[in-house]
Amino acid sequence: MTNFMIYGANGYTGSLIAREAVRRAIRPIIAGRSSENLVRLASELELEHRVFSLESPEAVCDGIRGVHTLLHCAGPFSRTSKPMADACLKTGTHYLDITGESDVFEAMAARDAEAIAAGIVLLPGVGFDGHTVIAFVKSDGNVHK
Repeated sequence: MTNFMIYGANGYTGSLIAREAVRRAIRPIIAGRSSENLVRLASELELEHRVFSLESPEAVCDGIRGVHTLLHCAGPFSRTSKPMADACLKTGTHYLDITGESDVFEAMAARDAEAIAAGIVLLPGVGFDGHTVIAFVKSDGNVHK
């Protein structure tokens, strides 16, 4: 896979994922807000990198443009998931994250029609947390479709 980005790769979990990807011969683009740490990691792992903040919607869209699938690892997701999901919807980029925050699961589920219209997946909680199962069950006990 060559068109995969890890945003937040300079953080603890993001860097673990980047290292494991390289160990498995996957060459993701790594990205994040902190240039110094990201450049160091990119150099060490010999990976392409991009530096951009989530503060500007245009910068986020430019930062992920051309990326097929994004793994979002920069929390707190209650603040960072919306701008990243917005950009993914605009650019046609599949969105995955590692959150365990229930409000993010609910917010992403509420955007299902937008994701379908954009032809993408918005999938929070793809690893590292036990909340994933809970997110797919509505408060009335019905499973999300």
